[in-house]
Amino acid sequence: MTSPEGLDPEYDASRVRLGTAVRNLGHLVVGREVGSDEMDRLAALLETEASLLELAPRRVRDLSHIGASMMAAPADGARLPSHIARPGSGPGSPHGFPMVVHREGDRAVARFRMGPAHEGPPQRAHGGIVALAFDDALGFVLNMHQVIAYTAKLSISYRAGTPLETPLVVSAWLDRREGRKCFIESDLREDREDAPVIAECSALFVALDQHPGISGTLSTTTA
Repeated sequence: MTSPEGLDPEYDASRVRLGTAVRNLGHLVVGREVGSDEMDRLAALLETEASLLELAPRRVRDLSHIGASMMAAPADGARLPSHIARPGSGPGSPHGFPMVVHREGDRAVARFRMGPAHEGPPQRAHGGIVALAFDDALGFVLNMHQVIAYTAKLSISYRAGTPLETPLVVSAWLDRREGRKCFIESDLREDREDAPVIAECSALFVALDQHPGISGTLSTTTA
């Protein structure tokens, strides 16, 4: 990768701008009605621009690009960083929400909205998109504990449909650790006082022992 995140702020800002534009376009494609001729014209334009991107070098991330955000626990109240194209929370993700995530005590609290491109049942979010929101938000709990881990299991209980275009919040916390296993609990609600639970998620993540971007061994035995 010639331009890892954090080395060139202008380049990073351009990636965020492009990803945001594509994300907004996706919501407009789903959420607006235009004539067939206009859709065909826009499709031809996008196909031309996409062919130019296909000629560019492939961008490949690895664990060494995670960066210094894993070096220390974030302060209470701090905003938790996400890489630019992280599918759920990345500010430049063509597919995500994006999320704004803070540490609140022992919890990661992620705020976001679902848009037209996330629709499953009429005027409600697709269940798989809700699962993405959980999976992404729960990853910030790992950041709080300086652990890099892969998702091993998500168990979600849906109590109600998730509304679109409505402020939402996922609250997630570390329940316990057993060696490399991290058990995380969470819930999803509308972001307002006394809002009922929309869905709950219990997850298992399995931590890596080593991280190439950080000297030494990650702790996997204490919270």
